[in-house]
Amino acid sequence: MSGKLTSIVGPMYSGKTSALLSLVEIYELGRKKVVVFKPEIDQRYSAEFVVSHSGMKTRAFLVKDSDALKKRLGQLNGSIVHAVFIDEVHFLDEGIIDVVKGIIDQNIDVFCVGIDMSYRQNPFLVTAQLMAISDEIVKKRAVCHNCGEYNAVLTYRTTDEVEGDIDVGGMEKYVAVCRDCYRVLTRKRV
Repeated sequence: MSGKLTSIVGPMYSGKTSALLSLVEIYELGRKKVVVFKPEIDQRYSAEFVVSHSGMKTRAFLVKDSDALKKRLGQLNGSIVHAVFIDEVHFLDEGIIDVVKGIIDQNIDVFCVGIDMSYRQNPFLVTAQLMAISDEIVKKRAVCHNCGEYNAVLTYRTTDEVEGDIDVGGMEKYVAVCRDCYRVLTRKRV
């Protein structure tokens, strides 16, 4: 029986990493072997742990790219692994798609967490491709930083710096907003 792929997506501050950490705990309570990965580009809170904005954490392997993740899994020397968790998957390269397919073909469940759209409302291709092959997609919302309603589905960049879609940061650069507030805020900047 194949494993299953679950994608947990949404804007920043929507509880994606908290959901991942809860699932890690559930697997561990069930005495299942899990492996957790995070891209090395994201060291906002820790280099050794996946950490939620609320402070929950679990130990993780830092990986540079999909090849490094595949290699690290191969180094487990036949250890039985029941689930693989990948945080901030949008920071990884498109090779992760084939790596994930290979993992689920080995009867291992995979949970990928990532932002689905950039602050420019462009889909992150890696996240979109993973969603397309997922068995389950969990789309999270956040509380809108602007109006306070629980309907934020977008990430808004608060600084005027012009960067690419990949730019690691936290509250000093980004907030979660609803579509209405995003439209109002972007009009003010033009």
